[in-house]
Amino acid sequence: MTEPPAGRRPGPQRGLVAFAAALVVADLALATALPPLLPRYVHLAGLSPAGAGILMGAYPMGGAAAAVPGGLAAARLGSRAAVLIGLAAAAGAGLALGWGSSAAVLVGARFVQGAAGSFTWAGGLAWLASATPAARRGEVLGTAMGFAAAGAVAGPAAGALAVWAGPGPAFTAAAGVSAVLMAAACVLPCPAGEGSRVALPGRRVLRDRGVAAGLALTALGGMTSGAIDVLAPLRLDRLGAAPAVVAGTWIAAGAAEVALSPWAGRLADRRGAAAAGRVLLAWAAGAVLAVPLAGRAGWLAVLLAAGVPACGSLCVPGAALLSAGADRLGLHQGTAAGLGNLAWSAGQAGSAMAAGAAAQAASGLAPAGTLAGLCLLALVALRPRARPSGPAAGVAGAARRGES
Repeated sequence: MTEPPAGRRPGPQRGLVAFAAALVVADLALATALPPLLPRYVHLAGLSPAGAGILMGAYPMGGAAAAVPGGLAAARLGSRAAVLIGLAAAAGAGLALGWGSSAAVLVGARFVQGAAGSFTWAGGLAWLASATPAARRGEVLGTAMGFAAAGAVAGPAAGALAVWAGPGPAFTAAAGVSAVLMAAACVLPCPAGEGSRVALPGRRVLRDRGVAAGLALTALGGMTSGAIDVLAPLRLDRLGAAPAVVAGTWIAAGAAEVALSPWAGRLADRRGAAAAGRVLLAWAAGAVLAVPLAGRAGWLAVLLAAGVPACGSLCVPGAALLSAGADRLGLHQGTAAGLGNLAWSAGQAGSAMAAGAAAQAASGLAPAGTLAGLCLLALVALRPRARPSGPAAGVAGAARRGES
C-alpha cells in the first residue's frame, strides 16, 4: 500500500465530507425557512399568537423527540438507513407543509421535519465519524458542522423566496433536493460493520466524564443560541436597528461560523476537546452578556456577529468528546450523535422559551446573566489534562483518557 505523503494523515473521502455537509445545510435550511412564511400560515390556518408559537416550536420538539431513536436507528440499521429514513420523512413533511392549510397538518409537518433532521444528523455524522481516524475527527466533524451556519443563512432566504413563489412549489423543490441526497446516500460507501453494534445509552454511558462533558458543551451551545435568537432581535429593535441590520447581523455571524467550526475542531484535535471548549465557553459568555449590556445598535450588531458563532461552535468539541466516548465505551457513533442531538434540541427549545418569558417579566439581563454564569461554571469544570505524547493527541488521547 502506498504511504500517505509526509505530514498528511488519512481521512474520509472528500465526497463523504461534502455529503455530510449537504445533509447539515439541508436540515438547517428547513429549520430556519419558516419565519418569513409565518404571517402567511397565520392567515391561512387562522392561527392565534399562541398557535404561531406552537408552529415555530414544533421543529425543535420533533428534533428532541427523535434524537435518541435516530441514533439507535443508525446503530441498529446502519448510518445509510438512518439517513434515508430521515430524508424520506423530510420530503414527505415538506410536501405536507407546502400544500397543507390546516393548523394540525402544518404543526404535524414541522414536527416530522424536526424528527427527520435528527435521523439525518445522527446517520450522517456517525457515517463521517466512523470513516475518520480519531486524531482527525474533531477537524472533520467541525468542517461538516460548520456548514450548519450556511444552512441557517440559506433558510430565511429560501423562506423569502417561498413567500414570492408560494410554499407549495418551494417545498416541492426541497423534496427534490432530498431525493438527490437519497440517491447520493445509496452510492457512497459505508464503513465495515455498520449496524452490527447495538448499545443503549444507560447509566454507564451517562456517568462517563467525557460523555457528560460533551453533553454539557452541546447543551450550552443550544441554550446560548436559543436565548440569543429570542433576545437579540428584540434588543436590536429597541435600539432602533432596521430589519436589514438584523438580517445582516445573522448573515455575518453565519459566515463567521463556517470558518470558526473547523478551527474549533482542529484545536480539539491538537490541544484536546476540553481546551477548545474552554475557549468557546468564554467567547459565548461574552456574546450572551453583550445582548442586554450593549447600548447602541451598531455595537451590538458587531458583537453579535463576532460572538454568536462561538455559541453554535460549542457543539464541535462536544461532538468530539461524545465521539471519543463512543469509541471508549463500545457504542455506535450514531448513539453518540443521537445524544448530542437531544442535548442541543432540548437546550435550544427550553432556553428560547425561558428567555422570552423572563425577558417579558423583567429584562433580558436575568436570562443572559444566568447563561453566562453557566458557561463560566462549565469553563472552570473543564480542566484540561496533560496532552499525550506522539501522534495520538487530541481526540484520540481523549478516547483513552476519558478527557473532560
